[in-house]
Parts: sequence; structure tokens; C-alpha cells
Amino acid sequence: MPQMHCNFFSYSLGHGVDLTITLPGVSPCDMDDPALLTHQMPEKFPVLYLLHGHGNDYLSWERFTCVSRYAEEYRIAVVSVSVGNTLYMDTIYGEKYYEFIGKEVPEFVKAYFPVTDRPEHTYIAGASMGGYGALVHAMKDTEQYRAVGAFSPATVWAKDLEEKVGHKFPEPMDLYQIIRDDVDASKKLPDIFFCVGNNDFLIESVDRFEEYLNELKIDHRFERVDGYEHEWRFWELELPEFLDWLPRTDSYAKMGKHKM
Repeated sequence: MPQMHCNFFSYSLGHGVDLTITLPGVSPCDMDDPALLTHQMPEKFPVLYLLHGHGNDYLSWERFTCVSRYAEEYRIAVVSVSVGNTLYMDTIYGEKYYEFIGKEVPEFVKAYFPVTDRPEHTYIAGASMGGYGALVHAMKDTEQYRAVGAFSPATVWAKDLEEKVGHKFPEPMDLYQIIRDDVDASKKLPDIFFCVGNNDFLIESVDRFEEYLNELKIDHRFERVDGYEHEWRFWELELPEFLDWLPRTDSYAKMGKHKM
């Protein structure tokens, strides 16, 4: 699969940033399928913006999961960037990380790579802090994404989390209030997938979030899995579950899945 690591200047942040993008491509396993054995694309690729967690960076998903193989199998572009420990929120120093993720990164990707500009083929997901970031962006900009995935997400950022990690975070947005505002405005929400291991230190927060969605009668898929903590082993397990669940209507949706 074509995979590119690049650095570009961000006008939202005022400095260079790192990005990786993996695109589906021809592989040796496609040799028996003429429909796949070509570099011609029927349309631009659907895209998943995949956000990293606290203490991670733009390469973490590539290092600790089979995400590159999944991009090939599921015929979907996957994009990751580094944001430090910012919660995907704006910082007091003027770095506009919310705009960076919601506007500038998609703008850059769509300008330089064969990636869709259609919201119905655009998805966002993340783990831990990245799960929070994905949920906030999807619920705040409901028309931008078809679906959102959150793996062991921190749905509420409280002082005890700052004490646990040993540093402060930018001011977070209230995810619960964002969703309440969406419901009050009768907005059509992106489809929601989230999961947690039953030994995760965030499980009470995630369970509470699931109860909140039920109270508001918001459809969602929730998986609570025995035997896992806050760990990559669990997120590697759930990532293909999420990709299988995605409500896709693009031309690649039934091409080549699980061939690798």
C-alpha cells in the first residue's frame, strides 16, 4: 500500500507538524482479481482520521496496531497527525488545535492526496484522549462526518486525570452539553461506536456516557469487553470491529476486504 510520512507548515499552529497517510493500493494478493489489479481509482478514497491518545504521536497507531493492513483490506485511507497532549483543543499559547483537526488537516489531505471531500465517506476515531477528541469533533461538527469511533474514551476531563498524568491540559469542551445542544437543535448525528475493557480505569466514565446516550435515546453501538485494560491490545482488537461496522456506501466498500 502507498504510505507517506510528511511534514508541513500549519497556519493553525504556526509551526511544522507531522502527518502519516496510508492509501489502499495494489498488492500481491490482488493478482487473481482483475477488478483490483489497477492503479485507476473509480473514485477518491473514503477516509478515516485516526487520533492518538495521551503521550502518543502520529505514528502510534502504525506502531502498535495493524492499521496499515486494515487500510489495504478495507480500501480506506487512514490519516494520523501529532497534537501532543492537547485534548485536540486550542491552547493558551494560541495554537488552534481544534481548527487544525477539524479544518486544516482535511484541507491539506484533500488538496494533496486522492481522498474524498464527501462527508458521507468521511470518518473520525481515536483512542483514550483521541476518543474524546473524535467524539467532540464529530458531535460539534455533525455535518462533517458520517460516523465516529471512540476506543476507551475519556468522556469527561476532570482534575483527577490531571493529577494522574502529572500535568495540566487545555480547557476541554463539555461533550455532554455538546450532545444535548445537538439534540435540542434536532441535528442528525453521526453514527456512534465506542468500547471499553472491563478492567479499564476509565470504565465508570464510559459506562456513564453510555447511560447518557440511552437517556437521550441516541442510537449507538457500545462494546464492553472482558479481560482488557486501557491498552493497545484492546484497541487492536476493536479497530477491525469498528471498520466492519462503518456504514459505508462508497465504491470500495465491498472490494478486497480480508484478502491480505
